[in-house]
Amino acid sequence: MKSNIKTVETSCNNCGSTKSELVTIGVEHEYDNTTDDPFKVVRCSDCGLVYLNPRPDVSELSTIYPPNYYAYSIEDSYGPSQRGNFYYKLRYSMILSGLEHVLSFVPKGKINILDIGCADGHVLNWFGKVRTHEVSCFGVDLNEKAVAKAKTQGHTAWAGRFEEVELPANHFDFVWASHVIEHVPDPKAFTEKAFEILKPGGIFWFWTPNINSVDAKWFADRHWGAYHFPRHWVFYSPDSVRQLADKTGFELTHIEYQPNAIFWVWTFHSILKANPALSRFADAMFPPIEWSKTTLANFVRNGLFAAVDSTIKACTGQTANMGVAFRKPSN
Repeated sequence: MKSNIKTVETSCNNCGSTKSELVTIGVEHEYDNTTDDPFKVVRCSDCGLVYLNPRPDVSELSTIYPPNYYAYSIEDSYGPSQRGNFYYKLRYSMILSGLEHVLSFVPKGKINILDIGCADGHVLNWFGKVRTHEVSCFGVDLNEKAVAKAKTQGHTAWAGRFEEVELPANHFDFVWASHVIEHVPDPKAFTEKAFEILKPGGIFWFWTPNINSVDAKWFADRHWGAYHFPRHWVFYSPDSVRQLADKTGFELTHIEYQPNAIFWVWTFHSILKANPALSRFADAMFPPIEWSKTTLANFVRNGLFAAVDSTIKACTGQTANMGVAFRKPSN
């Protein structure tokens, strides 16, 4: 583990205030090859946005996203036996249905889709299979090896940070960022870039943790899985999402909430990892990296947590997994 990585002090990305109050302090628990430095989560005293401060400097991205980061090789993790099992077929039929749902916000026909944080192109592969639209797939990711994998699967992809990669203006009908916006140093600039490259009337759809969820409050003291220390830098609520739309010129079209088992896996992994008597069981009981493999254990574990999320949604109307649709005004 690398100690004393370079960090930067930051202000609230929504309102610019430097006044904040401490929420919690946490450490990396998912990977053993990143950093063991502690990190503070704070809440803006003026607008309520929750964020990491100080956060890792962008020069440390290769440290906090190690070569074995789970998103870089999801496609490679599915061998022939896994692709043929019931869990794989069930899971990805649900994903396909979900992608067709989000694309219902744009007219049917030929569309250009950009996946920000495309990794090895696994989501673009699923977008290419939707039955409701004829899709041209594009992607961008900071990991060059992952982008190379995406290209071999027929996608147009760029390596680099989305904010820095040169992309055509007014070109895309749909920009997708699944659990990316919370990872970036300047979500406002990130969102403005999405606005620039979308066609008028286009949709910017992003998934992000909901800091207003019940489990975020239950496990606020460092163990909430969606802290994902130290890779999640900003934590949105429905209110702060509305502020982001107002400040970037978008129209907030839709907010929805869906189950997300991985946050629960990471939550209980954190709890066990912090307990000296139980830490040796953490990786086996709640695997933080291999949670997405279509094994029987993951089927049972992820299914149980999805049921918990569904119950919470039925009771509160929300989960920790928030989907947001911003529309670029047609005029």
